[in-house]
Amino acid sequence: MNHHVHPVPGSDVQMHLLTAPESIIPGKETPLSFKPIRHTASGKPVPLVQHHEAAFHLIVLDASLTWFRHLHPELQADGSYRITITFPRSGNYLLYADYQPEGATAVADRIPLTVAGNGPHAATATGEKLTATTANLDIEIDLTAPLHTGAAAELPFRIGREGKLLRATELLPYLGAVAHLILIHQDDKDFLHIHPQAGTDVPVVAHTQFQKAGLYRMWIQFNINGTVYTADFTLDVKEAPHSNLPQQHHAHHHG
Repeated sequence: MNHHVHPVPGSDVQMHLLTAPESIIPGKETPLSFKPIRHTASGKPVPLVQHHEAAFHLIVLDASLTWFRHLHPELQADGSYRITITFPRSGNYLLYADYQPEGATAVADRIPLTVAGNGPHAATATGEKLTATTANLDIEIDLTAPLHTGAAAELPFRIGREGKLLRATELLPYLGAVAHLILIHQDDKDFLHIHPQAGTDVPVVAHTQFQKAGLYRMWIQFNINGTVYTADFTLDVKEAPHSNLPQQHHAHHHG
């Protein structure tokens, strides 16, 4: 089985999928082994630094962006990282290796993987979805304005339980943050890992900026009473409206 990683500009380190069964079968536990390798080195593993309480965050998605897992492969004595995954169905998957090599900035490598068989595939998202329900929680993104490219975007999350809105103080830290957000562009599969803040009138607020228009699939994960909850959404980001008005230039004077 051939595995490829997609190079990340500005980084000389890539996460390589070292070993996987020749044929990965849906519903069966599959051991996977990864190793961060510097291009110029002869297969020698690169040390990673902890970021958000783990050295290696592995995000696993199916090609339709409906099935999601956030895992943490464990470091082995030979410098590789190991994890066992059970894939739910046949088809193509995307593994996003999110890590930070020593002395470098964080990297997100994308590794494609195929699971054997010709089973039914999940349907892709076709429109915006700003609400989600998980267990007894209802989560809503309370957009203050439509989402456009190039502009600062604010994503406030309301979390309700049996009709009562939760406060930020009712959330425990999850991997060193109030919550974690994973955003994937549906078409080109670009990856964003965002660490939002606690809000004052809502428990979680995220700030980001979208470079490309289109649908984005998004997952938020947060911790209540020691249980981690995952909720999924779909954002519809439009191209920034072009104004024909002349640009206003404001001079800034410092006294």
